[in-house]
Amino acid sequence: MISGIKSLGTKALLTLLLGLLLPIGAWSQTIAPVDMEELDIVRDATDLRGELDRPDRDTVNTALVFSNLGGEDAVVGCAAFDSDGDTVGRILIRVPARGLRFALASDLSRNLDFVGHVECRTGLRVMGSAILLAPSSLTDLISRKIRRPGVTIFPVVATY
Repeated sequence: MISGIKSLGTKALLTLLLGLLLPIGAWSQTIAPVDMEELDIVRDATDLRGELDRPDRDTVNTALVFSNLGGEDAVVGCAAFDSDGDTVGRILIRVPARGLRFALASDLSRNLDFVGHVECRTGLRVMGSAILLAPSSLTDLISRKIRRPGVTIFPVVATY
């Protein structure tokens, strides 16, 4: 099935989706319990450009990008969950008024492989986007702001 697909980004996305259906241990290292202390992430638009422009990428990673549309600084708190629903890690991201900050899935998992989802408390004026960073390709992923005020869900997030 995958051999007929020409786009590397499409192949990477299909691999991620298949990974959600297959046991995670079949192709990923086991996720050990991590220290649940939240990391404070402060990457900005310049750092994001560096991630997007990097031509020689060895791994797959997901960038979680937050734009603050409001006039006041915001703090975003995220928790990652693996395919079994176990908590992988937590981060905090400080987003300046009308600014942009991002984190990587590898920040949440402390550089261990995982496929799962991320839930973030974002505030009402903060919008989230996700970008799959794969060898030789970039692909946007779905993010949803749900009805509960200020919660953004990233249904598919991966690093390996």
